[in-house]
Amino acid sequence: MNNRQWFLVFLLGAVWGSSFLFVEILLSYLSPITIVFLRVSIASLFLIFFIIIKQEKFKLSFIIIFNLFVMGLLNNVIPFSLITIGQQTTTGGLASILNANTSIITIIIASVFIPSEKLTLNRVGGVIIGLVGVIIAIGYQNIFNLFENNMGKYLILIATVSYAFASVWAKLRLKSIPPLISATGMLTMSSIMLSPYVLIVHSNELLSINFSIFIYAFLFAIICSVVAYFLYFKILESTGAGNLLICTIIIPPFAILLNAIVLQQIITFAEFIGLIIIIFGLIILDGRLISKKIK
Repeated sequence: MNNRQWFLVFLLGAVWGSSFLFVEILLSYLSPITIVFLRVSIASLFLIFFIIIKQEKFKLSFIIIFNLFVMGLLNNVIPFSLITIGQQTTTGGLASILNANTSIITIIIASVFIPSEKLTLNRVGGVIIGLVGVIIAIGYQNIFNLFENNMGKYLILIATVSYAFASVWAKLRLKSIPPLISATGMLTMSSIMLSPYVLIVHSNELLSINFSIFIYAFLFAIICSVVAYFLYFKILESTGAGNLLICTIIIPPFAILLNAIVLQQIITFAEFIGLIIIIFGLIILDGRLISKKIK
């Protein structure tokens, strides 16, 4: 990769890393589902407007709408909600560390549903190392403790499983859909899914949102969804999907740094060691660094 491509990869990692900070800030003012609703609805409206301006042509059918509905559920509604709820009882830094588990879970699930995604030796090794890192980050003594403040950690881990299924679903069902349409479609479907619940249960909360809270929510949606998707597609186009794994490695350090600077949240030593082990597992899983050394 050239310097510009490295910059884009690091920028995407930083953008996604900032999402954990935005959630921490917004949780002081809004309920988790309202935060998720604002994120997907503002982002979808922006992207719809962009498609209209760009005059992007596309065809919709029942099967495409269904596939986008499932993608919105797996990639937005479920994981965004679980992570946001989980961050009520855990720090943004730890949430980002556990979220790095997404690539590890994806490898396992993809090997089951996609014939070409076979479990090679380095992938199995990376998965095992990554899971050890997760256990250390959570605390081995808390593995079977689902009460008190530990539930949030497990909700975030469940979110990574949903992300993994979303990745597999996209590879199997969304190949023929232009990336911009796919992103806009799943965000729009997510907004539609959440609208009835939010408008009925949290209508008073929506009406009480002041300008400063709306600005936080607006920036969250634009930076972490709209800008992130544009960067994501640009990286896919210029360097390929393999380099997106580097973003997964970059996200936790940026999230930890931002939360430490803005909110003075510091991760524990065990969480730090878990992060290092997870990153090592991701490098092994990626395989390119090892293959270069062998050559």
